[in-house]
Amino acid sequence: MPKYIDIHSHVNFKAFDADRDEVISRALDNDTWVINIGTQYDTSKKAVEMTNDYEGVYATIGLHPIHTDASYHDEAELGEEGKEFVSRGEIFDKDKYKLLTKMGKVVGIGECGLDYYHMNDDTIANQKVAFMGQIELANELGLPLMLHVRNNPDNKINNAYFDVYELIKKYSKIYGTKGVSHFFAGSVEDMQRFIEIGIYISFAGPITYKPKPEICDYESVIRETPIDMILADTDSPYVAPVPHRGLRNEPVYVKDIVAKIAQIKCLNEEEVAKQIVLNAKRLFDI
Repeated sequence: MPKYIDIHSHVNFKAFDADRDEVISRALDNDTWVINIGTQYDTSKKAVEMTNDYEGVYATIGLHPIHTDASYHDEAELGEEGKEFVSRGEIFDKDKYKLLTKMGKVVGIGECGLDYYHMNDDTIANQKVAFMGQIELANELGLPLMLHVRNNPDNKINNAYFDVYELIKKYSKIYGTKGVSHFFAGSVEDMQRFIEIGIYISFAGPITYKPKPEICDYESVIRETPIDMILADTDSPYVAPVPHRGLRNEPVYVKDIVAKIAQIKCLNEEEVAKQIVLNAKRLFDI
């Protein structure tokens, strides 16, 4: 059993093309397992392929909500050659993604969910169609969902966390859907609703930054979240935790997030690290 596990990283992204093996080796050498997350078909396929090269490296496969429509181009994710992809968006093809599960160590479906940061009725409708397809695939395969949920801080009416909760709750009554909300930035009430339906809560680098309670009161949320429902993720290459803020993030930095969780909850850091690994093993069956 490792000391740490980063349950949401993107070492499969173009940002790591120059030193991918070194980044993974650095994590494994520091007793840290890694789950690389797919955001569309190509990055999902890459994540799965990587699982065959390393012990302690796993993958999820899925379609990120922002990739269901034309969106901004992120070279860290897709590289220069990906520009044609973001101009058209992707329609979720359940059968095509299902084939990827036969190619390596796939432990979840996603990242999927709802992203209201740049919302309009058409894009949200497309996101919901893709999300429901991925819930269906997760249920068929008995795999957990890797959830991406993001609100627009200027929009106090629409709550992506509540809408995701409602969709999963509808299906969990039938199938028993399970999963984790990565990079959680909702309210205590949002967290409690997710816990109610068996969704784990994962915290990322921003919990180490200067508090911005108008965006998320992380200290209150972390204090109120049961320790047996907490996970940690880096979302590499983005949002590196203090003391690495401003640098490209990588899985080995998940230990700094775990340390902050332990500090906020006034618990022993080693015990928190051990519990988070146990939580991850339970959820992802690894």
